[in-house]
Amino acid sequence: MTTAFLAVLAWTCLGGSPQEPPLPPEEEPAVERVVGPTPGAPTLSLAAAVRTAVEHNFALLDQADAVSGARWQEKAALGPFLPQVTPIYQRGQDRTVFGADVTEAVPWSGATLTASGRYTSQPTAPSLFGKTSEVQMLLSQPLLRGFGPNATFFSLRNARRTRVGQERALALARQRLAVEVARAFYDVVAYRQLLDVSRQSLARTESLLRASNARLQVGMASKLDVFRAELQAQQAREAMVRSEASLQQALERFRGLLALPPGDPVEPEAAELPRPGASDLEPVEALVRKAMQTRLELAEARDQVSDARRAASLARQNLLPQIDVNLGVTQLGVGGSFGDAWNASDRRVEVFLSASYPVQQYAERANAAVSQIQVGSRERGVRAQEITVEQDVRQAVRDLEQIRKSVELQQKAVEVAAQQRRLAVLRYQRGLGSNFDVVDAEGSLVAAHSALVQLLTSFAVAQLDLKRSTGTLDVFTEFQP
Repeated sequence: MTTAFLAVLAWTCLGGSPQEPPLPPEEEPAVERVVGPTPGAPTLSLAAAVRTAVEHNFALLDQADAVSGARWQEKAALGPFLPQVTPIYQRGQDRTVFGADVTEAVPWSGATLTASGRYTSQPTAPSLFGKTSEVQMLLSQPLLRGFGPNATFFSLRNARRTRVGQERALALARQRLAVEVARAFYDVVAYRQLLDVSRQSLARTESLLRASNARLQVGMASKLDVFRAELQAQQAREAMVRSEASLQQALERFRGLLALPPGDPVEPEAAELPRPGASDLEPVEALVRKAMQTRLELAEARDQVSDARRAASLARQNLLPQIDVNLGVTQLGVGGSFGDAWNASDRRVEVFLSASYPVQQYAERANAAVSQIQVGSRERGVRAQEITVEQDVRQAVRDLEQIRKSVELQQKAVEVAAQQRRLAVLRYQRGLGSNFDVVDAEGSLVAAHSALVQLLTSFAVAQLDLKRSTGTLDVFTEFQP
């Protein structure tokens, strides 16, 4: 009873009732403060984290490799419009041949140019006929099937469209990655604050437990009050364990997005969660119109409609007969030397018409029908994509406004919970109630503050997500140093 007697004596000296011992001083709930990273840990700002992720994230690097591959394919598609030279050399017992073959596609018209040159040496032949020179050139111009720029540049345009599509996919992946990095960054900041809230709650609960034990010793509290305070303390410790585990998980997720191993010491720097101010959003209809003009998904869907129309046009053209007008030049000469063979050569120019038409065109007809169906499918896809984009924008605006209003309400809830706890502590100190009200108010305060932290985290990410949904999130501008 010595401790209880000293408590009563001290409280009496301070002017209190001799029947009521004082509560130990406890930490006042600090519900709004910036919590820093682990001491000594290297830190990154949000902008630096996004830039690091853009440079090193594995999925984004794979997408960048796809863009590089598409660019090489585009260069390969340009090859037929450049001279394709194939050197030739043959050597046998009775003859030696050397020369070259050249082929080239003529732009726009769909014509093809082929040429070949041969010099032949025959040591066993008579000296006046030992050397032969032969040159052949043929220009073949289609008149129906294969005629025009659509047929000529079809493969090249497809390769360019593939490259553009991959570049758009890379830009979209970069935007999504920036939002994910921001979400992971603010998750770490939020879990730091939640861990700090749990520490504050544990300190206050342990103070309440000591006060309950002191009151129990002088007969001013029941064992139920002590059990209630102990249960609250255990719950606060368990909340700290959960917060610490969640913080470590958030740190590992943050590092993973930056292509860092989970055990790397880098952490987000200390930052304050942004708080919403007055709403300055444009009208939702204006945001929808902006998204319709800037969203890369819509631009890609519209280009796919053009691709389908080009494919359908080519498929219909391939149903036509193959009619070509040909211009051929042949030069053949024989002599004792290559110079004599070239000078004595006989040149012949021929113009002729060639035509062919397969009787059975099942594959071509099926391809034409499927291509036309594909046009309708792509057009519906554009409309579906427009609806999806509009839904995304409207949902992003609703989420942001809902979070803004919820933050205002939750801030008031935190203030009310803090006042409720102060009143409950005061009533308990004056013996007007048990510690049940204090424990209940403590739980309400922790819950209100945790909800506020989560709302502020969602608000920070929702701002970026709205820019992404309207197609205005420029990663390099938004997160520049």
